[in-house]
Amino acid sequence: MPSTAKAERTWARRFASRVGQHRDVTEVELPPVEPVVAASLAVFQLGESGTGEHLLAAARRAEADDDHVTALGHFVAEEQEHARMLQVVLDTWGWPLRTSHWSDRIFVAIRRAHSLRTEVLVLMVAEVVALTYYSALRDGIGVAALRDVFARIHADEVLHVDFHCQTLPPHLRRFPPLVRAVARLLWSVLVTGASVAVAASHRRALRHVGMSPWTFVRRVAADRRHVSRRLFD
Repeated sequence: MPSTAKAERTWARRFASRVGQHRDVTEVELPPVEPVVAASLAVFQLGESGTGEHLLAAARRAEADDDHVTALGHFVAEEQEHARMLQVVLDTWGWPLRTSHWSDRIFVAIRRAHSLRTEVLVLMVAEVVALTYYSALRDGIGVAALRDVFARIHADEVLHVDFHCQTLPPHLRRFPPLVRAVARLLWSVLVTGASVAVAASHRRALRHVGMSPWTFVRRVAADRRHVSRRLFD
């Protein structure tokens, strides 16, 4: 499909032009540690730090276009850059990094289906939840240096959602309509469940920045409906 190839080529070039955009984030001046925020960030830092090896391997098995594989590699690198920036924040506070968390283990287990479509759909669950999480921190935190970090990550996540919404649908259309409908339902259930889990386990951090768990779930649901239409319709 020429239009698909063009989109993948455009995204590969766009991602390439963004390399190193956050290299200036090497240290931040922060007030004393906010334990509820730091503990929450440590979980998200772990989630952002994946190597992407299974995603890229799935793309190659699916015989994805070289530009698509290149763009996916840049996407992974940007997620790792988010992990680095969050580590800068946590290191400044002297807060330890996490090496494991139940939510990360669940996501990893679900993604190990060796399918590009499954890998990206599960990644999109995390991306959609992250949109509300980072925007809540950006808008509710009272420290300029932290607002800048969260604003950068949120802007990247918006771009990542656009990337997947433009490049994944051609792969999803290879499913028969009934299978695609079931995939859509399961994806929506996963996003809803993930939003409830994050709202519950990170509720103290969310309340610290002025967002109730219920508001968090509602905002994720609004993004879920919008992204679902772009992916599956």
